[in-house]
Amino acid sequence: MVKRLLVRAGIGLAVAAAVKMGIQKLQENRAREEDHSYLDPKWDEVPSVDSDKDEDEVGLTQLDSIYRAEWQANAYPRSEAERKALEE
Repeated sequence: MVKRLLVRAGIGLAVAAAVKMGIQKLQENRAREEDHSYLDPKWDEVPSVDSDKDEDEVGLTQLDSIYRAEWQANAYPRSEAERKALEE
């Protein structure tokens, strides 16, 4: 009887510790998502490194170039005309 009680208490403590660690991981991930310090503010000032190779990159900053690459990867329309063509 005492042995069974100790086993159940040990299992309960292990589950509680696992839940606590999971909650801490979630809180760390949320804090990391809210922290945008990894985005260098200079990226929105420095011209795109591919502007001399790709004429679509001319006039874009490095940050704009990153967003453009993401939009292309996700198949966003490049212009208003393309968007209207896709709707029709």
